[in-house]
Amino acid sequence: MKHLPGFRMVLLFALTLAWLRAEDVTIDSGLYPVAAAAQAVWRPMKGSVPVVPAEVQGRAALRLPCNFAGTTIERASWDRTVALDLAGCRGLQFEFFCTNLAPVTQFRIYLQSGEGWYAASFQPELENAWHTITVPKSALKPEGRPAGWDRITTVRLSAWRGQDTDTEFCVRELRRTGVLGQDASIAVLRAESLIRALPREGRSVEQYTTAMTEGLAAAGLGCATPSDLEVTAAQLQAARLVVLPYNPTLPPGAVAALLEYLKAGGRLLAFYELPAELRAAAQLEFGGLTRDEEKRGRFAAMHFAAGAVAGAPAVVAQRSWLVREAKAATDAGRVLAEWRDEQGRPSGAAAVIATPNCIFVTHVLLNDDRVNKRRMLLALAGQLVPELWAQSAAASMAKLGRVGGAQNFEAAVALIAAQAAAQPRVQTALDEAKALHDRARQALAAGKFIDIMEHAAATERRLLEAFCLAQRPQADEFRAFWCHSAFGVQGQSWDETIRRLADAGFTAILPNMLWGGVAFYPSKTLPVAAEVTARGDQIAQCLAACKKYGVQMHVWKVNWNTGHAAPAEFRERMRQARRLQWSAKGEEEPWLCPSHPENQALEIAAMVEVARDYDVTGLHFDYIRYPDSEHCFCAGCRARFGQIAGVEIVRWPQDVLAGGARREAWLEWRRSNITAVVRAVSEQARAVRPGIKISAAVFRNWAKDRDGVGQDWKLWCERGWVDFLCPMNYTESDRQFDAWITMQQAWAGKTPVYPGIGESASNSRLSADRVIGQIEIARRHRTGGFTIFNLGSTESRELLPLLSLGATAKP
Repeated sequence: MKHLPGFRMVLLFALTLAWLRAEDVTIDSGLYPVAAAAQAVWRPMKGSVPVVPAEVQGRAALRLPCNFAGTTIERASWDRTVALDLAGCRGLQFEFFCTNLAPVTQFRIYLQSGEGWYAASFQPELENAWHTITVPKSALKPEGRPAGWDRITTVRLSAWRGQDTDTEFCVRELRRTGVLGQDASIAVLRAESLIRALPREGRSVEQYTTAMTEGLAAAGLGCATPSDLEVTAAQLQAARLVVLPYNPTLPPGAVAALLEYLKAGGRLLAFYELPAELRAAAQLEFGGLTRDEEKRGRFAAMHFAAGAVAGAPAVVAQRSWLVREAKAATDAGRVLAEWRDEQGRPSGAAAVIATPNCIFVTHVLLNDDRVNKRRMLLALAGQLVPELWAQSAAASMAKLGRVGGAQNFEAAVALIAAQAAAQPRVQTALDEAKALHDRARQALAAGKFIDIMEHAAATERRLLEAFCLAQRPQADEFRAFWCHSAFGVQGQSWDETIRRLADAGFTAILPNMLWGGVAFYPSKTLPVAAEVTARGDQIAQCLAACKKYGVQMHVWKVNWNTGHAAPAEFRERMRQARRLQWSAKGEEEPWLCPSHPENQALEIAAMVEVARDYDVTGLHFDYIRYPDSEHCFCAGCRARFGQIAGVEIVRWPQDVLAGGARREAWLEWRRSNITAVVRAVSEQARAVRPGIKISAAVFRNWAKDRDGVGQDWKLWCERGWVDFLCPMNYTESDRQFDAWITMQQAWAGKTPVYPGIGESASNSRLSADRVIGQIEIARRHRTGGFTIFNLGSTESRELLPLLSLGATAKP
């Protein structure tokens, strides 16, 4: 089905949605008649100067002066009292303008709620130009004890000092975004109830909800993210589609709201789990969970039946470890896709099931195979609500050409042509992209929405390939990937993984082979992971491949953190011996306490063992720090610090907290515990294997983090204990990435800095052209190399081939 029926209906839907977007969602327009009116609403914090109304490039705005010259304020900040309910929206947006960003290290927005705040950083990219800042709720992290998104009482804007130079910024049109009935027609229900009941599930909720919202946004579909604790039937009336990305439990109120929504003709897209009442309403029957017990790729991909879902890819890769047994309860339902293994053999398990009012996917949506995953998501949404195709098609056409900093197709073609210097391969790719673009425009004129999506996707891909072909490699460069899995890329042997890495022009890998409480090789120092019995010595396998293909191997150790794979008996033994960390609030953390002599000895012995037993290129520290400023305050720390200080610490921990009498001595002592391990490993590893390289993944801001987490990496560089650093500069802001490298090189001195690029980090996701952009920034700083996080199946199969076309091409 290429030409969807009901063209007039979908056109009317699109026009109606555009009108709804014009409705008022504004919190503060920035338009004030006089200064007194603005200053009555926006109150400066102590040391900051008042706001003033302004007109900038023909737009009314608020001017917020940052008086850093001649002052000692850490930040310039302003508060605005509000009474906001943000429970049902996706986040905030505002227009931003600044002529000089350099004096500011970071901008932050804070939302007060009850006895706490939600806070997030934002980093503008442009100077002397208005642009839109979007802050999703997923980026706003709780501080203290906020009362909920429906009780926001204060908005605070802050600019944190970076230089002793005055600057100013302007804002206007502060507004909610992702509001049902306004700029959103899809509700993605966020499992806040699960986070409240089981805080450890917060990361999973965040991952799966964000994957869903980002996938829908990439398709041009506006979505809201109401909390399952606060959602109502009245809210859902404005939703054309409700999505449950990961909601293994739902509060009674949410269940009732969803039942009423479905009864009224609503449509549901659900993943992995549904409460019993909703299964009946969605005409589904559930069984148990089927696991891939041997982790051999039984559920490696979803294969769609031919013609089952218009616009869906034939195959969507996803290595799931378990799936929900489910089937349609009536003959009106059917299986749209099934799980198959790595060889394409049927597993016997359904992957996607459709009923008249619901599509159910039998596992959560993971981050691999992102391109096909997003096509699948759009196709499923379009199957349930055909009107969404019109909206997505228009958005896809509008965003074509956003590559390498260009904002439209024509600008992208011009940019790539200028970079290519008449290279035939690049010109061929550009010609093909232009032809595909013409087909997409013809399909748009004909209202053939699925054809538009196919041609637009092909245009985007060919244009990206042209951009990658136009790039140039740099000789004699350290090019590395971190690999978080000790078993390498799922579905590949270490030999295949390293061969792909070498073919793409990369020179090094940093594989995570040991933690504070577990090793993935036959260690005599640490507990050995159970999987090693069946899957073998992972250092040996990776090292053999690295030797074969000429790739450096720097073994990555997660220090102190015992790790999820650490045996329970090991952790219990550490607990009984009082060797685990405790927070200032008296809560246990499953990290080894760095001040405990036996823990220091264990960390040192484990890393030196690797250097002694394996001919690796280097050892790589990670987590070589405390978790945060709230650790460690165990009884052992109190006694050991008191012994060093020569006094009994009576007011514990108050005397070592901010403002305490022993604060400075405490901070120095914390740093010394971490540094002692770095020094000992460096000296002993070099003694047992001369020429071995010592490196570390470090936090970005040495000046702050030496106190916050005890990581004094500037000292390590000065003393020669590390051969290079990999600061984890994970950001989607090129300007911030650039500024961090400038600071880090100054602190590191002669020690090379190979900045970490967060292609798939928790707080940054970068497309291939954005990765290339940050590689080029590193090259402008003459760093001599870079390190990318993280090597997974998407990076191995999609990113590496694109980088190898130009940026990291082999001679």
